[in-house]
Amino acid sequence: MRKQIHTLDGGKISELERLGFETFDFLSLEEGKEGNTEKMEEMKKGLENLHLSYFLAGSNITCTNTFQVNLHSLRERNISIERGNEILNTYIDIAYNSVRSFRDIRRNNRSFIKWKKCRSKSVNDHLIDFQKVRTALNVVHPNDIFNVSEYMLEFDLVDRENRTVMEKIRRNNEYCVSFSNGPYNSAFRDFSEYSGVLQKYKGLDPSERKKKRNVHIYDIEVNIPCKNKHDIEANIPRCKVHLQHSSRSIIQMTPRSGMKSKEKCNWLLNWKLFNYGIEYYIDVSDMEVISNCKFKLECFTRNREKLHFFSLTTSSNVREIFTFYNFLKYYGNNFRNSVIINIFCNDIYHIGCSIYSFFDIICILLYLDAHNKYIYAIGLNCVNIEYVYDIFLPFKKYLCPYKNIIVNMYRSENQEFTSIMKTVLNDLNKNRYIYDVNFFCSPNKSLQRVTYDYNTNHVNFETTSKRINHVYNYLESWIDLGINGFGGCCYYNPYDISLIDYKLSSIFSSGTN
Repeated sequence: MRKQIHTLDGGKISELERLGFETFDFLSLEEGKEGNTEKMEEMKKGLENLHLSYFLAGSNITCTNTFQVNLHSLRERNISIERGNEILNTYIDIAYNSVRSFRDIRRNNRSFIKWKKCRSKSVNDHLIDFQKVRTALNVVHPNDIFNVSEYMLEFDLVDRENRTVMEKIRRNNEYCVSFSNGPYNSAFRDFSEYSGVLQKYKGLDPSERKKKRNVHIYDIEVNIPCKNKHDIEANIPRCKVHLQHSSRSIIQMTPRSGMKSKEKCNWLLNWKLFNYGIEYYIDVSDMEVISNCKFKLECFTRNREKLHFFSLTTSSNVREIFTFYNFLKYYGNNFRNSVIINIFCNDIYHIGCSIYSFFDIICILLYLDAHNKYIYAIGLNCVNIEYVYDIFLPFKKYLCPYKNIIVNMYRSENQEFTSIMKTVLNDLNKNRYIYDVNFFCSPNKSLQRVTYDYNTNHVNFETTSKRINHVYNYLESWIDLGINGFGGCCYYNPYDISLIDYKLSSIFSSGTN
């Protein structure tokens, strides 16, 4: 398969906040209030124009505004599953309508066609022209006050001298909607709260918090319905299972527990494999995760004609990633070559703050997917932009483009995984050409890392003020690694995506779409 360059969209949470929205998932909170019909229609139109603005900027894939709509968020807001499905359908319709509008503009709007064909002389001119196009099409939100000169002062843009124009990879010219799904713990209540973590111990005194850390043993009875190959129901006896429960299953975002690294690894090995990352800051069972997976997968299946991709966005819990993947097989060919898995890494090796490396887990996923071929792309989302190169480097270092996988050289960051990984890599060499998979990247503009302090129950986003941290400056080195999808997460707006499109147009001789 010959890969193409994809331009992804930017942030929704921070961008909607910038435009004056009170909350990200406005349909769940605002609809139904008396006298709010007119305001709701304005917000829907504002979101549609945001999707459309990303397409105008150069994106060919936009994500639906469904990141935080899940069974937990619905239960927290006393919303029925039926109503939840209506909310998801509405967000999908808004994104789909923006694609249809953009296709009409590409065919019929002369000013837009002329702007896309005539390359601007400078970045400043490009942004000014983009702003004029949006204004002429009446898709600029009243709160979207943008000054090109001030914007350009936020960062330094770097261009290589004597750059070689790349001709082998072409820009993708299909315009698609991806059904965005955040992790189950993504129950935002407002823009200042991260995954409900600030509510975990709210109102509890120190003694109560300490009790939460104690380990308890629970006995539960499980009755599992089963069918044999002749579809005859079989009654499996009820069995009693011992389950350990501890607040340590709620892993801190960076290890501040005082345990040494080796001790922590040994402790984790006694628990379920693939269970840890940025964990759930809510009480959650396996059945809740499974039910939520089915809820989202069924929504995608119902709306298959409007959706091109199913996206796991900013996934940081390995258990949930594999749970989602496991359930894809129950939906036939609906997910064939249409799944995008975007992962959050809190350092240059590991998913979330687990002991599992990005490279290991992705190779295992591709090993499982060798026959199914559900996965269209693997990506990073909301990650520190300076981590991206090192995270993707093993794919170039150990997986050559001519099916010559260098198995013997690889040593996993997790020693227990080394032998497993050699088996996986050998099998990948036989069954799936890994370079068929697309690699996407949508970093955060300013995030360094996320930390959580158990003593104060405080989530801290460590940010940087370096002006150079923009995707624009990394495109060539990332393309050299094999990354072929570029966008942005928090604080990336349509103007940022337009910058990425401008740079890509200068790199590839085929120009813009």
